[in-house]
Amino acid sequence: MTGIEETVISAGIDVGTSTTQVIFSQIRLKNTGGFGCIPKIEIIDKTIFYRSRIHFTPLIREDEIDEKKVKQIVEEEYKTAGIKPSDVSMGAVIITGETSRKRNAKAVVHALSDFAGDFVVAAAGPNMESVLAGKGSGAQQLSKEKNCVVANLDIGGGTTNICYFENGRVLDTACFNIGGRLIRIEESRICYVSEKVRPLLKKEGNLIKTGAVAEGEVRIQLDSITKELVSILEQSVTLGPKNDRFHAMITNQQITCGIEPDIITFSGGVADCMNVRQEDWFAFGDIGCLLGRELAKSEALISKHSESAGETMNATVIGAGNYSFEVSGSTIEYHNCTFPYKNIPVLFLEAERENLNGLEEQIKKQLAFYNSDTGGDSQIAFAFKGIACPSYVELERMAQSIANAARQEFRNDEALILVIESDIAKSLGQAIRRQMPRDYAILCIDHITCEPGDYIDIGVPAVSGKVVPVVVKTLLFQN
Repeated sequence: MTGIEETVISAGIDVGTSTTQVIFSQIRLKNTGGFGCIPKIEIIDKTIFYRSRIHFTPLIREDEIDEKKVKQIVEEEYKTAGIKPSDVSMGAVIITGETSRKRNAKAVVHALSDFAGDFVVAAAGPNMESVLAGKGSGAQQLSKEKNCVVANLDIGGGTTNICYFENGRVLDTACFNIGGRLIRIEESRICYVSEKVRPLLKKEGNLIKTGAVAEGEVRIQLDSITKELVSILEQSVTLGPKNDRFHAMITNQQITCGIEPDIITFSGGVADCMNVRQEDWFAFGDIGCLLGRELAKSEALISKHSESAGETMNATVIGAGNYSFEVSGSTIEYHNCTFPYKNIPVLFLEAERENLNGLEEQIKKQLAFYNSDTGGDSQIAFAFKGIACPSYVELERMAQSIANAARQEFRNDEALILVIESDIAKSLGQAIRRQMPRDYAILCIDHITCEPGDYIDIGVPAVSGKVVPVVVKTLLFQN
């Protein structure tokens, strides 16, 4: 068993406000458990072997993505890389920034998922995007190496996603309606002004409107707007007092931990514009270069900017391809399962020693609440921390309660999926199997932490079936 190794391919596909990108990586999994020990499968290496060129995200109109063209872009990149959908085992398709608000965002994700492999999570949402960009930029690793708090600001076309890491751990996230393509310029004229930036334009003498020539007084106002946006970003990482304009630009939430970061890193397309001398400040047809210039002039931000992000433009897509998933523990149990399982809502249980007597009723109550809201027609999963080193009696009591509830409440075509923090999945799963019909589908995994309201994806077993790749998603789509 010692030394068993397997290499799988991971895909990262990011359809963002400004750009669409694809990467492919090789992920090496290895049993690092010693001889005679329980297998311990870990990711030991991640190597990007293909990066697509950067494509502008095609739109049909302001509220609609060009689904066919996006699919064509991704399909062509697969062919160029020599990758077939069946080659892909892990990774993510994500719709980010302003694009996630387009009316056909879900349809685009589903269209891409058709050829994205057996296990690719389709996800969007500012919380997850903040974390993926922070990990993909290298900010998480930097916080671990420096033993400090690092804030990564991923500034794209429509939003700025912020993630705080403390010694490698996600501490907090936030998202603001700040990006390079909130105002667009074609042939020296403003052709688009996002509703998201309008709170900053409500003043007398506003000249920033479609059709205006981006010169003279209009250009001065554009410079003023980018300064305002940078001021809000300073406030977002506790480097200045918050004002009304700050609150007007929040997408979903602000940083609430109240900690001033030790280091600030920047990623996203605007980060690439920070130290570039531009002959044409509207070279990309937007205010991204102006915003990058103002960021580089911010004394508050630059005083903390002692380190460069390892990745800027590619941070989110690398996060999607290399950091969107983890592997389960090796002591798992599954029987008669149909992999993969995607977008499974998680119901959280209190299943510690003091709660075992009421576990069966707790499961029934959770299901009743969930079914009343949804109609009960979807697969669900139960998550709980579990008991460290349970006795045989405790294990049997847990199995009995879960099996009783499953027999009474679950449909015959519904798998019993349990996600446990503590290292008891195999023994609990086997105990439950003894009390269930022979052909009943059971999946019991451990070493995975979920919270109430999460969704989970569980991929095809890897490394000779000893582990499964898992993605825990806190938010799927914005409304």
